[in-house]
Formats: sequence, C-alpha cells, structure tokens
Amino acid sequence: MKKEICGIAFIFVMAFVLASSSAPMPAQEDKVGFEISHHHVGISVPNVEESIAWYHKMLGFEVVTRMKQQGMTVGHIRRGNCYIELFQVEGAKPLPEYRRDPSADLRVHGLAHMAFQVADVQAAIKELKAKGAEIAMNPVDTPGVAFAFVRDNAGNCFELIQYKKQ
Repeated sequence: MKKEICGIAFIFVMAFVLASSSAPMPAQEDKVGFEISHHHVGISVPNVEESIAWYHKMLGFEVVTRMKQQGMTVGHIRRGNCYIELFQVEGAKPLPEYRRDPSADLRVHGLAHMAFQVADVQAAIKELKAKGAEIAMNPVDTPGVAFAFVRDNAGNCFELIQYKKQ
C-alpha cells in the first residue's frame, strides 16, 4: 500500500514538473518593469483612537502619524514592516454582522481579511485571550499550517497564521 501511494505521488510530481516546464514563456509585454512591496491595509473603524489603543495593546503596533481632514480621522500604525491605516469617517455605516464571521465573509467578493504570520499560533491566541481579545475562530491545525482568526475592537477579523517546517 505504501509503495502504491509513493508511486502515485511520484507520478503526480513528475507530471507537474513536466507540465510546468513545457508551459509557454510569458511574452515580453507581460513583464513588469517596476518592483512593488506591500505597504499597508486600510481599515474603517468607528473610533480611531480606541482602535490605535487596541492594536497597541494586543499586537504592539505604534503610531506613525495621525491626520484629520474633511470629516475623516486617520491613524497610521506600524509594527516592524506591517502598516495599518485606520480611518474613521463621519456618517460611515457600521460593520455588517456577517463580516464578523470569517467563514461567512469568504462568501462575499472583495477583500476578506488580512493575516499576520506568527511563530506559534497557539501561544499567540493564548496571550491575546489573556489580554481580552475576542477570538473569531479557534486555532485550526493542519500538517502544513496552523491558523486562527481574531476580531479587533471594531469587529474586523484578521488571521494569525503559522507555517510549519516540512
């Protein structure tokens, strides 16, 4: 049985290698002539100052800048190379209830969540629970990754993900 599984896996891997090596090369016009790197994600919140305090307490983010302009308050926060733009807009609609459930939110097109990579999901969730964070989805452990979802103080979900060495 083990030999059959190994044989099937070998055939699958070889078929993938052959298929990918025979894939056509991208045309010259498909190449991009500039570099990009991720900078930030923007999150609409009901109260910027409360959200800044929450992200500082729970995840260690620090304020980069604050701005006020035409009915909007903005706070840029940072931890390492992770930036978040929190914005509070006068008259904004509250977060719809279904967006508080990470599984239901995946059933709607658009940006579903952001994720932070951690070394140990279980330890991170334990610490966040002790600080009073709301866990939207308890840790899920698979052979390759472990992940969990947390809600911020405004109900927005984000993922914590741990990639395991294989």
